[in-house]
Amino acid sequence: MQQLKASIKAKDYVSAWSRLMALADTVSDYPSLTSLCRLRKKLGDVGQRPGSRRVVRIAVLGGASTELLEDPLRLLIESQGLDVVLQCSEYNTFVQEILDPTSETIAFKPDVALLMVTAANIPRWPKSGDDVNAVNHTVDEVADYWLNLCARLHKQTSCEIILDNFHAMPTRPMGNLAAKTPWESSQFLARVNLRLGEKSPAYVHINDVAQLANQYGVRNWFDPRYWFHAKQPVSFDCLIPYVRNLARMVGALFGCSAKCLVLDLDNTLWGGVVGDDGVEGIRIGEGDAVGEAFKAFQEYVLKLKQRGVMLAVCSKNEEANALAPFQELSDMVLKRDDFVAFVANWEPKPDNIAAIASQLNIGLSVMVFVDDNPAEREHVRQRWPEVRVVELSDDPADYPRILDDAGCFEVMSISAEDQARTQQYQQNAERSQLQESAGDYQDYLKSLDQRAVIRPFEKKHIERITQLINKSNQFNLTTLRLTRSQVEAIMNDDSYVTVYVRLADRFGDNGLISVLIGKHVDEVIEIELWLMSCRVLKRNVEMLLLNHVVDMARSRGAVSLQGMYLPTPKNGLVKNLYPTLGFQDAGDMHDGGKKFGLAIENYDPFSAPIAIVDDY
Repeated sequence: MQQLKASIKAKDYVSAWSRLMALADTVSDYPSLTSLCRLRKKLGDVGQRPGSRRVVRIAVLGGASTELLEDPLRLLIESQGLDVVLQCSEYNTFVQEILDPTSETIAFKPDVALLMVTAANIPRWPKSGDDVNAVNHTVDEVADYWLNLCARLHKQTSCEIILDNFHAMPTRPMGNLAAKTPWESSQFLARVNLRLGEKSPAYVHINDVAQLANQYGVRNWFDPRYWFHAKQPVSFDCLIPYVRNLARMVGALFGCSAKCLVLDLDNTLWGGVVGDDGVEGIRIGEGDAVGEAFKAFQEYVLKLKQRGVMLAVCSKNEEANALAPFQELSDMVLKRDDFVAFVANWEPKPDNIAAIASQLNIGLSVMVFVDDNPAEREHVRQRWPEVRVVELSDDPADYPRILDDAGCFEVMSISAEDQARTQQYQQNAERSQLQESAGDYQDYLKSLDQRAVIRPFEKKHIERITQLINKSNQFNLTTLRLTRSQVEAIMNDDSYVTVYVRLADRFGDNGLISVLIGKHVDEVIEIELWLMSCRVLKRNVEMLLLNHVVDMARSRGAVSLQGMYLPTPKNGLVKNLYPTLGFQDAGDMHDGGKKFGLAIENYDPFSAPIAIVDDY
């Protein structure tokens, strides 16, 4: 905090913003948060804000008072790497704001709407003595009430919606009999929460207030004094986890979540130092309290891997020693094949982390580093401030909770590509080995036996398409970010040309790896978005896709394509893509970008060693 204030005083606004965002991401007490909010306002008044950040329009609709939440919400969303424009409705006017087509909320056209509600906003409760069928009927009515409001708001604004669910009541008039009484208030709310989760459409995302309140304790979460005096939905003690959870959900909608967990080994995945203690001397597994704690941490990490997080090892060790526990110990939950990268040597860990990022072709900003050694954590933090470094305690029993609380891997949907990500990166390593052994690159591409499915956007792939749009940075001509709802609206608009590419080869399925969106204006197809996963760079997919887009343009009566390149710190890779593909320079843009044009009358298709198939 003192360093932040010193940076502001010295007018070093770049450092000040960086320190402010780092503090916002870790602050844990309300007084410190309010101090940061004041400094953020002061810095916003005098200092230049970080550039190249997506501006997100957030509507806050409260069934409770939201005034005290607004500044913290703005700050914590900014700490996710986004800029925010907030529009906040008056207390308990959310129904009018949603139903009135002329309301401020509808006119605001938010990207995301936050529907902050409590049990006080439940429109109907079951009657005392209702049987299970009657209670379930009321549950359906209440769930439909909220989802119908969400549907109305979505229809008028095409926004994503984050809806609070409902924590248990802080008192139990029925005592322990409540567990067997379906019409009891907390039992009823639990059923409503379950139904909301089951019936919510893709554009509705549940802020799991019920689980958060369980973690912190309902009586810590909800303070009736604050409710009666100010209609505040959450206590000051729990305001930060509530707002931070919302901010992480907003960040996840726009691709701000991490992708790769980089793990130390000794005293991080097992107890002891394998190089000193030997495989038989490390502590992992049943029958030993410390060993069981490390096993529980491995089980948590494995669950992250199963939902799409890439795992990597970065250990100061002899490689043979580092691999031995994975090869010899049955109590190891994680296996060598669970890791997409395995680096064990005596080089500085920041260097090895950079090497892992290069190997996986990902940015440092999507990496999370976990190491029991505070000196190693500090070294990485100082060298690579964009890497998220998790502060562990001295007790491995805390590790799963600490990593979970860090919230680095928040996700709003899981695609088939997510679940197959580790296998896909391992297959990439096999492709690299084949490339190294091939004498000629074109011969290598032919030997891959590549097959592509090229189609307009389809609803079954919307989640993956949206994910690519919000996470791809390197092969991305405009870095346009879109919500799922915006993607779906474009898909259903006949004035747009949409294309996705799935790619497979002799080593396996690469999944859905490229996306293009073009707007048909008069006789021109204006390419607004063109991106590709970094996993398939230099495989000639862009040539195949351009051939396809030219054919589509001809079929629609267009005579030319127009493309844009908008430079960012990360997409220099595609700076010359359009000229390489035969486009002509069409002039500079006011924001530093360039326009390019391609007349399709005499277009000569590229030859790409990829077979187009209906499916594979």
